[in-house]
Amino acid sequence: MIKAIFFDIDGTLYSHKNHQIPKSALNALMQLRTQGILLFISTGRHMIMIEHLLGSQFLFDGYVSLTGQICLNREKEIFYRNPICQEDTKKIIEFFNKKTVPLTLMEENRRYINFDSSEAGDVLKTLSSFSPPVEAYHGGALYQVSGFLREEDAEELLSPLTSCKYTMWNDGAIDIIPADGGKTTGIRRLLEYYHLSADSIMSFGDGDNDADMLEFAQIGVAMGNASPKAKEAADYTTTDIDDGGIANALKHFHLL
Repeated sequence: MIKAIFFDIDGTLYSHKNHQIPKSALNALMQLRTQGILLFISTGRHMIMIEHLLGSQFLFDGYVSLTGQICLNREKEIFYRNPICQEDTKKIIEFFNKKTVPLTLMEENRRYINFDSSEAGDVLKTLSSFSPPVEAYHGGALYQVSGFLREEDAEELLSPLTSCKYTMWNDGAIDIIPADGGKTTGIRRLLEYYHLSADSIMSFGDGDNDADMLEFAQIGVAMGNASPKAKEAADYTTTDIDDGGIANALKHFHLL
């Protein structure tokens, strides 16, 4: 019996074509809520951007943010943090300060970039995002590092890191997180917090960084617009986000 469902945001719950949660998905969320099913977000986004995109049109029961590195309850209180280690943070900051490629650093309450980049800004606009402010590092804990990197730049940044890994979330775009991190890591913490088991959850996603949670859930659903890696990891592939993907999958599994 499904007791909880986890949703990625970009390309899954939020349409960048129409810049909103599709009406069919929003109606589905409301129907699931009346059944007592817990509804969670699981995303690579910072809470700043989660609130920017979703606003208050629907209140979720919890949030796995920054690809599992910070988890929050329904009151948006943080109950789990998994920062990048100090040794790797120092190496990342050295690269950040070189300002050879735009890098966005994610702290608990900050999201900032090392320099303005029109290319990065243009990509962010297609993802319904606004560019982070240009700021310096002040010594805070880092939870995720995001960048649009060429292969050689990625190699220069990643090769010295001993306790990190990266996930892809767009063409040429990577998120660097702790080696023991990921959406499934965050989901496990949320399940512990709400006393749920993995065999009672469903997950929806469309990107490479969703593959682990699609495999982990009892039912993993890839959107019709999902990457090949996400579809391979899923138990079921539904229609595109703008073609009723979420609602159609829920009907397929008799949850609507």
